Amino acid sequence: MEELVSPGNAPFLVAICMMLFIGAVEGLSLLVGTGLLHHLDTFFAAHFDHATPLFPGENFLGWLHVGRVPLLVLVVLFLAGFAIAGLALQWAVAGLVGTPLPPVLASLIAAACAVPAVRLFGGQIARHVPRDETSAISEESFIGRVARLTAASAMAGQPGQAKLTDEHGRTHYLLVVPDDPEVRFDRDDAVLIVSRASGSLFHAIRNPRPDLL
Repeated sequence: MEELVSPGNAPFLVAICMMLFIGAVEGLSLLVGTGLLHHLDTFFAAHFDHATPLFPGENFLGWLHVGRVPLLVLVVLFLAGFAIAGLALQWAVAGLVGTPLPPVLASLIAAACAVPAVRLFGGQIARHVPRDETSAISEESFIGRVARLTAASAMAGQPGQAKLTDEHGRTHYLLVVPDDPEVRFDRDDAVLIVSRASGSLFHAIRNPRPDLL
């Protein structure tokens, strides 16, 4: 036990505490009717849907299965991989040379091991996550279609999730903000998608023709 709580293991013990904290906060937030998961997914989809040169032609977050697996699950996978790799590394190094690595160096190595673990295990989880979205049609084709807001609200600077059903009866989820910054959408409002801002974020107006939905 004394070796486990040594300074060299501090980053990995913090990661374990963070996993417990996330579980507690998510559980409490669900009790009051809103999940931390939803807010994190909305934030990342709105602000971090950018390509990266590390994986040409593929979104880095997509490579990590963001959007296919709940974000908190991926965060927990990373923290778990980081903690396990770090503790195992420090135990092995201490056994070989008598002293663990400096925490910063051990953390870098553990993080490098955790990222592929997120990719690997996230992919396994993604196969079993129920999904009614599909990428069979281009997101560009959402423009001109009507969606219904599923989030509590959407306004300038605060995207909200909306549900759109295509001509095949398949459901897609996207983020919308009012095209007019003075307008606010509320839950169940029908909105017409008018343009794509970036990634899964679209501009919308109130549905001018209710018969379209």
